[in-house]
Amino acid sequence: MNEMIGTCPRCEEHSMMTPLEVNALSRTTRGINDFAVWVCSDCGMDEGLEDAFHTGATEQIRWPMKRTFEFFIKETNIQTAQLMNDING
Repeated sequence: MNEMIGTCPRCEEHSMMTPLEVNALSRTTRGINDFAVWVCSDCGMDEGLEDAFHTGATEQIRWPMKRTFEFFIKETNIQTAQLMNDING
C-alpha cells in the first residue's frame, strides 16, 4: 500500500504518495537539465489539459494555484468511479 508524503507543490491541497513515481511528473520539469518535480495526479491531469487547451502548463513561479480544470477532473473521476462500479457490480 502507498503511504502519503508531503503535499503537492502545485495545489498545496492533495497529499503526495510514495514512491514519488506514482504521482505525476510536472510538465514544467521535462527538459533535459530540469530537476524533476512531482505533483499530485489531479494536478498532472490539469497540466496535461492546460498543455492541450492553453499555451502550456502554468509555470512554477505561479504555484501554488487552484487547478484550472478542477471541475472537469472531478467529473471525470466521478464518471470513472461509476463505470468501474458498473463493471464490478
